[in-house]
Amino acid sequence: MKAIHVFCAYLFCFSGLMAQDKTDSKFRKVTPADFIISSPVVDSNANAVILADVGNTDFVGNANGDFSLVFKQRKRILLRNRNAFEAATVKVLVYLGKSYSSEEKFEDFEAITYNLENGQVVATKLDKASVFNEKLNRESVIRKFTFPNIREGSIIEYRYTIKSPFYTHLRPWYFQDAYPCLWSEYSVTIPPMFNYVTIRKGYLPYTIDSVKKVFKNYSIIEQTDGYSSNNVYTFSGDATSAIWAIKNVPAFKSESYTSAPKNHISSIQFQLHSITYSKENVYIAMKDWYATTADLMKDPDFGSQLHETNDWINDWIKKLSITGTDYEKANKIFQYIRDNFTCTDHNAIWLSQPLKKTMQLKTGNVIDINLLLTAIFISQGFDANPVLLSTRDNGYANEGTPLISQYNYALSRVKIDDGYFLLDASQNRLGFGKLTQDSYNVSGRIINSNQPALVSLSSDSLVESKVTTVFIINGEKSGMEAGYTTNLGYLESLHLRNKLAGTKEEDYFKEISKDYPAEIKISNIVIDSVKQYDEPISIKYDMKLDFSDEDVIYFNPLFNEAWKNNPFISAERLYPVEMPYRINETYVLNMEIPKGYMIDEIPKSERVNLNDNEGMFEYIVSKRASSIQLRCRLSLEKAVFRPDDYAILRNFFGYVVKKQAEQIVFKRIK
Repeated sequence: MKAIHVFCAYLFCFSGLMAQDKTDSKFRKVTPADFIISSPVVDSNANAVILADVGNTDFVGNANGDFSLVFKQRKRILLRNRNAFEAATVKVLVYLGKSYSSEEKFEDFEAITYNLENGQVVATKLDKASVFNEKLNRESVIRKFTFPNIREGSIIEYRYTIKSPFYTHLRPWYFQDAYPCLWSEYSVTIPPMFNYVTIRKGYLPYTIDSVKKVFKNYSIIEQTDGYSSNNVYTFSGDATSAIWAIKNVPAFKSESYTSAPKNHISSIQFQLHSITYSKENVYIAMKDWYATTADLMKDPDFGSQLHETNDWINDWIKKLSITGTDYEKANKIFQYIRDNFTCTDHNAIWLSQPLKKTMQLKTGNVIDINLLLTAIFISQGFDANPVLLSTRDNGYANEGTPLISQYNYALSRVKIDDGYFLLDASQNRLGFGKLTQDSYNVSGRIINSNQPALVSLSSDSLVESKVTTVFIINGEKSGMEAGYTTNLGYLESLHLRNKLAGTKEEDYFKEISKDYPAEIKISNIVIDSVKQYDEPISIKYDMKLDFSDEDVIYFNPLFNEAWKNNPFISAERLYPVEMPYRINETYVLNMEIPKGYMIDEIPKSERVNLNDNEGMFEYIVSKRASSIQLRCRLSLEKAVFRPDDYAILRNFFGYVVKKQAEQIVFKRIK
């Protein structure tokens, strides 16, 4: 760290912070009363209750001429039943440096289990030697421990300190959890020269949201060559002390059509923006995307190999005799990588090996494979670039923050004629220009230092279309015969392809048969285009319907194509509905009236709109003397709905489920 001759107080900005009441977060001695909880956010469904969760981060000067972070957390949990025993295994993320001396230190650890025995609180301490290490990736490990002597009704408590030289990793705080929390609190004290950007998520109001200036002294030791005494620098100034707390935090309930819970859990996160050493010396930590992508393209673990000579690629192209139009050549290259390489990790943005080695071994992680694909395209004269994205299960990436760690996946983008194609050769059954639904998570970032633009990956842009037709006629002898054909959407086709890769087709046919009642027999099942990855799959089969000479027949004309349940159960929702794609489902039935029967009841035709033009459901029935025609269509013109639209969306699907459950009643003619 450079000597700081001029000290410049720099305001650490928080929006909307006002000094409020003092925190009520102290951990009292555990008493028998703590085993009985009364709170508006705790009900009979809560398997555990977080009694208190308190963390704080301070900056201290270190002996390496710089600052260190000291993060402390203390947490107390009541395990109400055995369904919460998983909470008794705790995992703590610890970042690694290039050497042992620079990695984060896990210290001051203590874990205690409290049980109530004969009206007395009995404590059992965890042996500190029971903390294990699990490697997560090249940047971090997990400190893992499990509490001893747990039982239904136990209270567990742990605390630890992490000393970190990485002030770029000012730890975030998650106020919300899978269990309700009576008190969650986080505080930080920032030296005057540091400026962080804060990112808040969630929908819960803060009980405490305050900031104040506090006078602090910091001493930093800069080691010399050993022949003279070390340099000691002391700085004083008004640090910024902030505290946030939420009382009675409800459990976060992950509902249907939610991307990643961490997109919506109440939390606060930090990104280092700059450090002001003096008025003339300001270090900008948060670069723009141009500088960030330029660094990435020079990084040997990312893009530096893309623009090397790579003669081995040309030799490989000659052996495969890849010719044709640009589209045909690109498609053949893509198909070869897709069909002959095995992806070992779909959660990676750093190369695990040189690209040439990936070509030789025909195995690697997602960035190994898709960066190799990009390198091949470039070597053949294509305009191609890698694209980083955050998958749906990884959470949203903040588009305005050039932070690489928020991404976990990589694609290849190639220009052919006047069009661009996003390609993923790490998925063995994806077509050219097709992506998995997990890739559609708002946007991706083109890694090109001249134009690091965003690529739209909005789920609103993805339409999953499905068309099903059923023809039912009277059999020549008895019963009724039917022909069923369904053309699946592409993503449903991909799901089926992946499923069939691990099971026999006859087992899948048995599974289809189980979806029908006993009076319906399935035969002659044919699945088309299973190996044609650019095309959706179609399924065809015959059905035999035996109504067993009943006087009254109750018949659901949609068979197993109906929505059986409303996916939106909760009465209200605080965060958006995030479907992975827009829906466009069409079902057509042409049916002869069974011989010897007449129509006694038939559903009415209906058509309803969702918010005027955001969706539509129609159920159109027409009948003639000897036949019935039905057309049922459900379409959504958007995939993401705001919480304000939840009640309308819930009622809409409630209507769909109810309408599709209606039956045609046939009555025997006497």
